[in-house]
Amino acid sequence: MQSSELLFGVVDSLSEPVLLFEKSEGGAWLNSYNNQLMQKLFDANLDTKNGLLQQLLKHYDEEAGSNNYTLHDVEIFDTIYNIHFSKNNKHLLVLFMEIKPEEFFKNISFHDLSGVCNAIVVVLDSTGHIIDTNECFADFVGLEKENIIGKGFFETFIPGNIETLNRYFAGILQKDIYHQQFVTPMKGLEDKSYIINWQVSKIVKHEQTYIIAVGGDITRFIEENSELKKQLTSIKVGFEYFPLAIGYMDAKGMFTKMNPRFMKMFNIALSNEKIAFDKIALFRKHIGFEKMNEHIKLIKEMSYKIDFLSDGKPMKLKVDIRLLSGKKESSKFYIVVAQKIT
Repeated sequence: MQSSELLFGVVDSLSEPVLLFEKSEGGAWLNSYNNQLMQKLFDANLDTKNGLLQQLLKHYDEEAGSNNYTLHDVEIFDTIYNIHFSKNNKHLLVLFMEIKPEEFFKNISFHDLSGVCNAIVVVLDSTGHIIDTNECFADFVGLEKENIIGKGFFETFIPGNIETLNRYFAGILQKDIYHQQFVTPMKGLEDKSYIINWQVSKIVKHEQTYIIAVGGDITRFIEENSELKKQLTSIKVGFEYFPLAIGYMDAKGMFTKMNPRFMKMFNIALSNEKIAFDKIALFRKHIGFEKMNEHIKLIKEMSYKIDFLSDGKPMKLKVDIRLLSGKKESSKFYIVVAQKIT
């Protein structure tokens, strides 16, 4: 058997989907080969095949800065993939590498450029057990990440009435769409107690429900604010004290919830309960909702660095946008996080 036949046999029977494009004389990419697994996926999804191929090629042509390029966290065929493109002369090889469920949320980190922890992130399954977390949370509780995964979040880290906590959790799971804020105590390293403001969201992936909790430490602020202490008679407290400028946006590009940091940063009047993404001048000029919405469909997360002048002084803004969605269009929403960087 010739080496070329042997190589073809290996690629054709790979456990990862592979497809090959060839550039026509007119300059268009044409699908010239699919390995067995890729063909099986296409046969089961004939109605979306052409649209998917066009989206992949469009994104590669617009975004790739070299012959080798990887798209991360692409949700297709009811699975999550990293998609690697490798271009050679007139051929473009595309390899789909499946991401296991425990790796879904690797990109939710909320770290700034210096590596300093800005927010803690915990991902729970539908039973309330931790399936992923960032290093910031591990630092707070004084455990290695591998020793955190699998633990019951409430029983292990949240002191309080477990029945009340479970009742709140059950309420979250029952709703198709869920974005809410809570303040709870949290047990940290050597039983040190923190007060954490959580931004809680529910998403469905692979027919599995996940709860994403992004938390900010407001312990010192609470201790210094006697009036706020009086407000903490309920487990629920608003958005006001989250440590980053953050806004929630619906599928049409309308902000439905913004914390005061976000409104102050972009000079949004308190009376303006809802504002379109493109009504914010910096977003319209440097990002654009339609263009962002087109690009984010495949990779679920976009990050932008914007240079601008403020009172004649050069400034730099980092804007992270993450798309969270379930099967229903109505459950789709965006988390927009902005921070000034130096």
